[in-house]
Amino acid sequence: MIGRLSRREKILLLIALVALIAGGYYYFLYQPIVEEQEMVQNEINDLIDQHTIAVERVSQIPELEDELAALEEERAELLEAAIREPEEILAAINVFSQETGVNIEEYSKGEREDGLPLQMTFTGNFFPILDFSRMVDNWDYRLVVEDFNLSVNDEEITTNMSFFFHQPDELREFIEAESNEVESNGE
Repeated sequence: MIGRLSRREKILLLIALVALIAGGYYYFLYQPIVEEQEMVQNEINDLIDQHTIAVERVSQIPELEDELAALEEERAELLEAAIREPEEILAAINVFSQETGVNIEEYSKGEREDGLPLQMTFTGNFFPILDFSRMVDNWDYRLVVEDFNLSVNDEEITTNMSFFFHQPDELREFIEAESNEVESNGE
């Protein structure tokens, strides 16, 4: 049958066979290899991106550790300042009185579940007592003046103040629980 074909038909048949082989090679071998190569290249690019992100995160570790240390230090300072002992409060008031020239004549302290009541009598001039009151007001927001009486004798003012330092038991329990947690994590 091939012998009966003309030369032209044989050439066309040969061209068709070559085109069929080239098409088969392209669709069955070359195109899947190219697609696989593109998928592998995409995976490589994804891995490069992940590696870059990981390197950036690793380079941030010292900075993040510094930030964490600063936050832990700030938290510890806040927790330390949260509970104040009566002596600390009295010492602060004593410092304020010395700095302003106000004299503490007498004081008494009590104790309640939700804080610390203080009764104090001061003597001094108007402006030092005013400065003293400002210092007390700026010291700790939980120290409030509940009662305030003034009496004037000659040029000296006598002031009776009832302070209350709010310090709920829940705060003390929270701080104790936090310190126990820190100790158990540190061991």
